[in-house]
Amino acid sequence: MTDPEEILRQRLMYQSKRRGTKEADMIIGQFAIENIHSMTPEELRQFGSLLEESDPDLMSWISGIKTPPDYHKNDIFKRICNFKNILLNH
Repeated sequence: MTDPEEILRQRLMYQSKRRGTKEADMIIGQFAIENIHSMTPEELRQFGSLLEESDPDLMSWISGIKTPPDYHKNDIFKRICNFKNILLNH
């Protein structure tokens, strides 16, 4: 496997499924499983940037408890929030 984009996808998939909390593993991990292969390079960068954050911060932003920093207010963040709402309503 020498394709840098595919290597990045694999790394992000691993990071998203092993967050450290069950809630984050479920939401972020399942989001990655369903979406990572269709993400553009820019979306992968945005997703990777979100994964660098701590679980408590990330989950408080996704849950709407706290407002995320402006640099995380992007399409991937919005898609994760929508995914969380769909996941929890089923």
